[in-house]
Amino acid sequence: MENITLANVESFVDLPGPDLSDFLLPQELPSALTKLFTASYIIIMAVALTGNLLVMVVILSNKFMRTITNLFLVSLAISDMFIAAWNMPLQLMYYLKNEWTLGEPLCKFTSYFQTVNIVASIVTLAAVAIERYYAICHPLRARYVRTTRRAIVALVSFWIFAFLISLPQVWIQRIGLRLVIQMDQIPQIRIAYICEEYFSKIEYDFVYTYILFIVLYLIPMVIMFLAYGRIGYKLWLRKPIGDSKSSPQVVQRSLKQKRRIIKMLVTVVVIFCLCWLPFFAIQFYHLYHKLTDEYRIVMAVFHLLGYSNSFFNPIIYGFMNENFKSSVKLLIQKCCRRQPRPPVHPFTTTAEIVMYNV
Repeated sequence: MENITLANVESFVDLPGPDLSDFLLPQELPSALTKLFTASYIIIMAVALTGNLLVMVVILSNKFMRTITNLFLVSLAISDMFIAAWNMPLQLMYYLKNEWTLGEPLCKFTSYFQTVNIVASIVTLAAVAIERYYAICHPLRARYVRTTRRAIVALVSFWIFAFLISLPQVWIQRIGLRLVIQMDQIPQIRIAYICEEYFSKIEYDFVYTYILFIVLYLIPMVIMFLAYGRIGYKLWLRKPIGDSKSSPQVVQRSLKQKRRIIKMLVTVVVIFCLCWLPFFAIQFYHLYHKLTDEYRIVMAVFHLLGYSNSFFNPIIYGFMNENFKSSVKLLIQKCCRRQPRPPVHPFTTTAEIVMYNV
C-alpha cells in the first residue's frame, strides 16, 4: 500500500476545498455496538436460512402443499435465503472491517445482487397479497386467473424485473478512496477503499432514490394494505356453513379462526411496514444530509431491520399456517423414522380452508 503523508495528500485526491473530513475513512462502529450487530446478524441469518429452507422442503416434499400460492412462497423463500446467505454476511463484514477489500468488480456485483434479492422478495410479497385476494374475494374468477402456467410466468417476470431494475447498481457503484490517519503507526496516513454509490449529477441520485421508494415500497405497501384489508372484511362477513343458530359452537369456532386469520393479515402489513420503511427513509435522509458517524450507526440499524424481514417471512407465512405446522411435524417424524399420522383438522371452516390451504 502506498506510503503518504499529510504534505502530499492533494497529489491523489481532487480536493474541492481545504476541508479533508469528506475524504477521511469514517470511524469504526463502537465495540459494544459491533458485538451487538454481530450477534444480531448471526441470529437472523441462522433463523432466516433455516426457516426459509424448511418452507421450501415442506412445500416441495408434500404434494398437497404444491399449490399456486406456495409457488410464490417458494420464490419468496429463495430470495430471502439469498438475502440471509449473501447480503447479510457481506454487509456484516463491511461493518466489521470498516472498509472494502474485495475489489471493484465484486463491489459492483455485490450491490447489484443485493438489490436483486431485495426487489424479488418485496415484489413476491405483493404478488402473494394479490393472489390471496383473488382466491378469497373472487373465487370464481380465480379459477381462470390462478393457474400454474400463469403463476410460473409471473414468477419469471418478477425475477426478470428484479434483475433489470437493479442494473443501475452496476454503473453507480464504484470504489472510493479514503484516508486513514494512524498516528501511532508507520505510515501515519494510508489509503483505504470503500464501496459507494456515485452519480455524475445529484439530480440522478434524487430520481433513482424516489423511483426505488415508489416501486419497491409505496406501491407494494398499498397493494398489501388494500388486498389484505379486503380479505379481512370478506372473511369477517362470511358466515360458517350450516345453521349458525342451532350450532353456537360452530359460530364461536368460526369467529376465533377468523380473528386469527385477520390477525395474521395485519401482522403481514405491519411487519412489512416496520422492516422496510426505515430502510427507505434513511435513503431519503442521505439525499439532504452529510454523512456522519451517527448517520452510519442509524443506517446500520435500519439495514439490519430491513434484512430482518427475511427472518419474519417464514414465520408469518409458514409457522402461522396450520397445514404447514402439521407438515413440519410429519417431516420430523419421517426423519426420526416413525410412522406418521395424517394431519386432522376436524373443525376447519371454509375461511380456514381458503386462507390456509396454500
